[in-house]
Amino acid sequence: MWGEIGTDRKALITFNLEEENAKIHIYAFPRENVTKEIQDALFVEWKNGGDYTFPENAIHWEIDANSDTILPENMKVDRLDTVLQSQHKWGKKLMSSKINQLLTDEVKLLEEKASVVAEYDQTLWDKAKAQWEKISSYQKKNEISWEQTTVLKDKINAIFEALKAAKRIINENENQANAVLLKKYSTHLEELQTKLIYNDQWKYIFEELKKMQAELKDAPFRWNQKRTIYNQINIIYNDLRKYRFTEILGKIQERIKQLTKILSSLEDSIARDNEMYQQQVEKMQHYTRGKLSVEELKNRFGNILERTKEKETKATGIKQTIAQLKSEIAKEEKQQKEREQQQQKREQEELEKEQKSEEKRPAKQASVNVENTENIPEATTAAVEEISVPNEQPLDEKNITEENNFLN
Repeated sequence: MWGEIGTDRKALITFNLEEENAKIHIYAFPRENVTKEIQDALFVEWKNGGDYTFPENAIHWEIDANSDTILPENMKVDRLDTVLQSQHKWGKKLMSSKINQLLTDEVKLLEEKASVVAEYDQTLWDKAKAQWEKISSYQKKNEISWEQTTVLKDKINAIFEALKAAKRIINENENQANAVLLKKYSTHLEELQTKLIYNDQWKYIFEELKKMQAELKDAPFRWNQKRTIYNQINIIYNDLRKYRFTEILGKIQERIKQLTKILSSLEDSIARDNEMYQQQVEKMQHYTRGKLSVEELKNRFGNILERTKEKETKATGIKQTIAQLKSEIAKEEKQQKEREQQQQKREQEELEKEQKSEEKRPAKQASVNVENTENIPEATTAAVEEISVPNEQPLDEKNITEENNFLN
């Protein structure tokens, strides 16, 4: 642009920002030295980004870009508003450059840590995610350019990929180790299942189930793997209870059968004793012509009455025992039915829970999307969920507890 230097000395003046050193270079060509070649070189080539070597006879000023004004004291310009706009624009550009350099240095530190990481580092992931959000914040406020944002986020994405690769390796190793351990548990459970038909093995099976359940609490399985094993344990435990119930029920019924037989024999014996007593009384009354009183007859045949009374007492006790055993059967059948209903309810609740979980589970994104700045935080969060160690959900397992007289 045209302006004046010194005292009314017309000159062609150029302004150029040296971003690296935060300097503004001003060159002035006195009007008498301005040729057509100089004007074409400045207005056509240099102004549009072309190279131009300023001649030695051009007057040169070097101004700090952070100064309040970039015009030297002895200089005036025809278009001051253009100079002020350029100064404001360059100030923002320099600030953007500083912020970008700061962010670049921070990302570089993260890159250095990621380059030597031997295993997945959640802390490093969180720092990279925070850096991502920080970059997005500066870009939304237009404090760094879209180009600078893209470069920085590409580097952050590379860090995410490195951490995900490390996590995948850990998961593969864990899956291999878990597969061996899961196979061990499954094989042992199959062995316990085959031993259920032997009642002398029930105590051993019960103790092994309790032992396995305790071990699973600290086992390095995912929650769904643990759930599978817990379900297998509960199946065997329920079968064990059924076997035990069947055996107890059979023993009680056999005992009732034996007691009923004994009771029948006692009742027959009591009937015979009563008949014998009546026969003896009738004979005695015949011989004595009815002179003996009832008390005298009882005293005379007291041994028969005492024997009958003892048998009646035994019969009463047996009846009470049979009633008690039948009550126990009814109680056990009721408890067994309630347990089966609870098991069905629990299985139904688990099924509904899994169905709801499937419906609510969001689609996971494979990587952070850098094409849409507005969605960057959400995309990053999705990536975190994809590779982070899954939190174990509470298992609705049925605690195996030893009941009174169980497996004795």
